[in-house]
Amino acid sequence: MYRIEEVAQKTKLTKRALRYYEELGLVSPSGRTDSGYRMYTDSDVEQILHVKDIRDLLGASLAEIKDMVELGRFYEEQRDYYNLHYKDRELEGPELLRRIDMLQTLEDTLTTQRTFLQTKMARMEELLKSYDEKLERIVGKKHELESKHQGGNN
Repeated sequence: MYRIEEVAQKTKLTKRALRYYEELGLVSPSGRTDSGYRMYTDSDVEQILHVKDIRDLLGASLAEIKDMVELGRFYEEQRDYYNLHYKDRELEGPELLRRIDMLQTLEDTLTTQRTFLQTKMARMEELLKSYDEKLERIVGKKHELESKHQGGNN
């Protein structure tokens, strides 16, 4: 288990940011000492790094990150329930319909997360395309001027 200072070093976040993320429900320490100090597990640190990746790599807002984290938790709860009650069991009638509904819920949850990521990626691709177009114009203009300069020096 790690104290908040160690987690701040591992994640390169401030203690204040970690507390704020906890306030928003994005992360939570697995426990506290008798003195009330937050204690984090390796799994907690992974979750914090996941949140940080969503923020940094995707440029997601904290509200978007919260939605993604909540969807992720919901997915895990549903998956665990499915595995506990339905996986590898022969089911018929109403049980089979509940199993299908559960799989639909899992599919919908992942589709929502996937759509969010696709939207972010599409925006990044558009931005990259605009930079490529600008770069292409600059390189073209530079070559044009270099040709003029070399033609004038002969």
